Amino acid sequence: MSHKRLCAEQPRGLRKQRGSMLVIALFIIIVLAILGLAMLRMLAASADSVVSEVYGQRALNAARAGVERSIAAAFPVVGVSNCMASDNFTFTSTPGLANCGYQSSCAVVSVVDDGDSYQYFRFTAQGQCIAGDTVVSRNVSVDGIQ
Repeated sequence: MSHKRLCAEQPRGLRKQRGSMLVIALFIIIVLAILGLAMLRMLAASADSVVSEVYGQRALNAARAGVERSIAAAFPVVGVSNCMASDNFTFTSTPGLANCGYQSSCAVVSVVDDGDSYQYFRFTAQGQCIAGDTVVSRNVSVDGIQ
């Protein structure tokens, strides 16, 4: 059988549809490629978000450590109260806080209320963690009166 004879025997509708399967296949490939790229972008954004959250929590823990150290110095169990004007510390060998540090400060204001004298303390700390190009910081403030 020759090619012309096969073409002549095919119904007229099939002859018009020649090549349409190729167009459909290309369309499906393009749509799937676009969906794949969108999924990759979403995964990359999700990974960056997780890194930011983890280092944000670590920076918060570093700031809390700075405030707690300032409070412990201002209200010692034994010894003389020492409200440090500022304190800087970098965690080097603490698991979970590597590449993190804090800057803390303490301020004292004397307050008189109905003839009674009080000391008003304000403790602040900024914790900061560095991971490659990402720098995350968190602030913590605590007020106290004695």
